[in-house]
Amino acid sequence: MFCLAIAPAAATSDFKAAGALLVTGGGHSSLVLLVKHRSRGWYEMPGGRRQTQSTEEHGLDAAYETAIRECHEESRGVLSRELLRKAVDPARKLRDGGFVFFVGRVDPIALDSLRRAPVPEPAAFREIADYAWVAVESVLVSNDFTVIDEEGRRIKVRSQLKPRLIQARAQGWL
Repeated sequence: MFCLAIAPAAATSDFKAAGALLVTGGGHSSLVLLVKHRSRGWYEMPGGRRQTQSTEEHGLDAAYETAIRECHEESRGVLSRELLRKAVDPARKLRDGGFVFFVGRVDPIALDSLRRAPVPEPAAFREIADYAWVAVESVLVSNDFTVIDEEGRRIKVRSQLKPRLIQARAQGWL
């Protein structure tokens, strides 16, 4: 049983980190793009820490800009900031403690294109070791945070992923 501490995010000036649920497909065939950080044993949505104390950047919510930057970096630049801004709706914003996340719809991305992409020089682009497309339903029915990804691999997902997916679904965004 999960206690959902997630709520729609109104003000996000006090967030610590931000990210995005990047979803493709629809209904029971929805998939979410997950990343595996080099130093962690699980897959999670792309995201990371805030880098600025400003509440707004470029006229947009700082949490949104953080989510866009992190998704761009964690995709090794394959997902451009422009593509992400078109795909990730700033109004589809939820909060889980100090973490703010956004829900966006993307076209299916071949994982090989992410894995083979040249890694840009800044260290921020080097933190991700692997990628996975995972069925939303498989995360929702998992009791041990272990799922089978679209390539047939058994992987661990971060424990916070399930309640975040539940909340996004409750909003009608998945």
